[in-house]
Amino acid sequence: MASTQSSSATDTRPVFHGPISPNAQQEIIDFSHFVMNKGAFARSTGSSLVLREVGVFRRERDGKDHARVVYETTVHGEMLNIGNNLHGGCAVYMIDICSSMALAVLGIATGKPWNFVSQALNTTFHAPVPAGVKIEVINTTVSFGSRTVSAITEIWDVTNHRLCVTGVHNKMKPSDPKPKAEAKL
Repeated sequence: MASTQSSSATDTRPVFHGPISPNAQQEIIDFSHFVMNKGAFARSTGSSLVLREVGVFRRERDGKDHARVVYETTVHGEMLNIGNNLHGGCAVYMIDICSSMALAVLGIATGKPWNFVSQALNTTFHAPVPAGVKIEVINTTVSFGSRTVSAITEIWDVTNHRLCVTGVHNKMKPSDPKPKAEAKL
C-alpha cells in the first residue's frame, strides 16, 4: 500500500493509503471529528480517540474493496471499571463507533451509501486493559452489501503487546419510515 499522506509526531493528520481522493480524505477527517466529539454519551472517550491511519484496499481473495481504520488513545479514568481496567461497556462503545467509521470510510471512498444502523455487535474479551496503557483500535471491513455490512475490530494493548478485545459489528440499511395512517373522525 502506498501512502498518500505522511504523518509525524507533530502532525495529527492520519496516514492515508490507497485510492482515497483528497476531498474524500477531508470528508473522512471531518466526519471522524464530528462522530468522536459531538456525541453526549461517552464524550471523554470519543474525543480521546485519535485517527491515525485510513486505508482502502482490494481484498485479494475476492477482489472486493475494503477499508481499514486505526484509532489510538490512552486508557484514562472515565474508561475504567472498579478493577481499574478498561470497562467492557467502554470497549463495546469504541468498537461501535470505530467499526462504523471503517464502514463509513469505505462508503465515502467508493461513493456507496453508508448510512447503516446496528444490527448486532458481538464482543470477545481476551485480556484486561489496565489504566494508563496506550491502545490501538484496529477496524477492518468484512463485507459491504447493499443491505447489510460488517466490520471486525481488534483492541490492542500496545504497551504490553497483547490483543485484549475483538468485536464483530453487523449493520443494516435502515427501514424507510412507514406513513402514518390518518385518524378516522
